[in-house]
Amino acid sequence: MTFITALSGLNAAQTDISTTSNNIANVGTVGFHSSRAEFADFYPNSPYSNPQTTVGSGTQVTRVARSFQQGTVGATGNQLDLAIQGAGMFQMQTEPTGGEIAYTRAGAFGLNENGYIVNAEGYYLNAYPASDGGDVLSMVVTQPVKVEMFDGTPKATENITTAVQFPSGESISGTQAVVPAADFDSANPETFAYSNSINIFDADGQPQSANMYYILRDLPDVDDETTTFEVRLTIDGRDGTETFAGDATITFDGDGYLVDGAGQISFDVAGRSIAVDLQDSRIEDAEFAVKSFSQDGETREALSGLQVDDAGLIWAAYGGRESKAIGRVALANFNNLGGLENLGSATYGATRSSGAAQLGVPAVNGFGSIRSGALEYANVDLTKELVNLITAQRNFQASAKALETNQSLSQTIMNMRT
Repeated sequence: MTFITALSGLNAAQTDISTTSNNIANVGTVGFHSSRAEFADFYPNSPYSNPQTTVGSGTQVTRVARSFQQGTVGATGNQLDLAIQGAGMFQMQTEPTGGEIAYTRAGAFGLNENGYIVNAEGYYLNAYPASDGGDVLSMVVTQPVKVEMFDGTPKATENITTAVQFPSGESISGTQAVVPAADFDSANPETFAYSNSINIFDADGQPQSANMYYILRDLPDVDDETTTFEVRLTIDGRDGTETFAGDATITFDGDGYLVDGAGQISFDVAGRSIAVDLQDSRIEDAEFAVKSFSQDGETREALSGLQVDDAGLIWAAYGGRESKAIGRVALANFNNLGGLENLGSATYGATRSSGAAQLGVPAVNGFGSIRSGALEYANVDLTKELVNLITAQRNFQASAKALETNQSLSQTIMNMRT
């Protein structure tokens, strides 16, 4: 029995050394949770034994317990590096549809080739679906987060609204040589007074180069104080012809304001109809300028950035458009964290011992908040682990010495018999 007692001490010390060494080896592992070996003494029980004289038979490992204490959180600058400040674990799954469910606090995520948010092992981050404005649509199911690389529905420009400022006095004719002008030629500035470039879109959402030309047709005189411009629109060099509003002219009164209804023009250009609203244009004592411009065409904008806020809402930005929410990170907690199955890579699975996952969203009902651009590092106290390692080594040496002593005593007894 003495031999078995010493051997149990050796085995226990070896487990302690292995556990401590594993902690030290993973001191730089993101989301790693340290462990400690726990032991209990071992006593043989018999109805005939005297408890006052019974000697223990060694020790045994009762469990290797993990510590889920919060680790140090450090900034990384990567917006998809996520740290949980407080309780909770990220929920993940092994496949985009179906697959096994896993949990982790190691929030080093990125985008895969299909636009899903995944970790280094390819596990898919789960979230609750959300509206563009950030409202959670359903708390019933979670799903992998997929980020679309482009956003928007292409739409050809159909309406243009612009306000143009024309100079008064002698400058009103601009580059135009004579009034009325010669036949319009977009390549000859002497056939028009002013022009400006605009950006519009075709049916595929592709940008197009367009130009608006203003041809002075009538100057004010004693009998008529009005000023009239003819407006031309070209797209990629193709001239547009008016479809209504007379001869596509705009007329200003003596005070420089447009005559009622004179600012609405429509053109057929390259097989498409485009309406132009110039209602807010004026003649003023100033240089020619485009005061405002807008159009209703749309293009598909490429993904320009991702951001995750404290509440776990994932926001995607596309060009100059307003950011839209694509989901809210799902967090999980358990009645018994120590009962989770270690799957490796700081990832865990639920078991009967841990209980079912209790799901929720960050910063609500006791769950921690999300810190984007940061990671939670291993909760390993290196100084403490080194001390534990020395202690475990001494325990191993002491048990080895006890085993050696037992062997020596056994040999002495054998020698006495011979």
